Amino acid sequence: MPAFLVAGEVHTAASPTLDATASACLRGLCAAPIKLSVPYLQGQITLPYFAAGIVTEADETMLRLARAALAQAGISTSAELQATALLLGTSSGDVGLHEQLYREELSTEACGGAKAIPVREASYGCAAQRLAVTLGIAGPCYTLTTACSAAANALLLATQLIEAGRVRHALVLGTETKNLVSLLGFHGLMLTAKNGYKPFDAQRDGIVLGEALGAAVLSTEPRGASAWQILGGASLCDSAHPTSSSPQGIAGVIAAALANAGVSASQIVAIKAHGTGTPSNDEAEAKGLMQVFATAMPPFTSLKSSLGHTLGACGVVETLTLLRAIECGGLPATAGFAEADPALGGMVPVQHCTPLPRGPVLLNYFGFGGNNCALVFAPC
Repeated sequence: MPAFLVAGEVHTAASPTLDATASACLRGLCAAPIKLSVPYLQGQITLPYFAAGIVTEADETMLRLARAALAQAGISTSAELQATALLLGTSSGDVGLHEQLYREELSTEACGGAKAIPVREASYGCAAQRLAVTLGIAGPCYTLTTACSAAANALLLATQLIEAGRVRHALVLGTETKNLVSLLGFHGLMLTAKNGYKPFDAQRDGIVLGEALGAAVLSTEPRGASAWQILGGASLCDSAHPTSSSPQGIAGVIAAALANAGVSASQIVAIKAHGTGTPSNDEAEAKGLMQVFATAMPPFTSLKSSLGHTLGACGVVETLTLLRAIECGGLPATAGFAEADPALGGMVPVQHCTPLPRGPVLLNYFGFGGNNCALVFAPC
């Protein structure tokens, strides 16, 4: 049976609601990154960051988003919740909360308190389990941690569970909150931007991380006025490089997703690129897209310069934001883009809100370390 995305809600640096986040992207009014001072070696450094202020309240905020999405989908009875799966995608889980507790304990220890503990528990799966119990969801419960493709893979797995008849509904969550492990890790790899976020731009020089939460509901029927059918998708691993995807790997996962969805490249009306803003990844994605679409490239955009790179959450957050933006006006412009890069073969993202014909859209999510996911959605 088919799977439909029927409801969703997000909390991003741009806004605590999906409608406002999508509207901000369409109008080019998204939040600017803050300047975050973080400890590094023997001093401090300043890094840009899209903050949503949700580290200490992530569980409560996610519960609010989940309840809102379930209510929008009309899923409330015990019987329906018994037939619902819960899948959570994340890159760093609650590492940020552990870091905060550790800092507090270090301060206490310096004053004669108890010994500080860096990480209290191996808790990657705990958030999903807590939410399932609180919400009364009794179906399969999974946590996926495939870096930046985590929540996208959660959407794909939820689709497969529905298509196989194992569940009638699925609540898919994406979560990423501020933490120094991610920030300093990307800084240490020299991947953080110094000159603003500029996906696909000739002057791009890296990513700007951000935090966000998202909740999406998938169902066996197109409930509501704005349902989208998940036509298909694919998840493949690319071992060409320890951290970066290759053009061949990207072309391969896109081709596999199109084949699984039963659509041709010529039918795709728009693309949400992964668009990280790093020199190597944008070039690999551009070349991979050209291998699939050749001279008939659909309009494409990247949302990361508007929302930040939300790592494990972006699969849910960017999917919901893009689809709502299309419903409300079109494909949002790629903020920060100004100058075409000859190395990308003339590929230029949309620079203004672009109305689209009805048809399938492709969404790319490429995980640090080589796990790539591509999804195909179509309006009902």
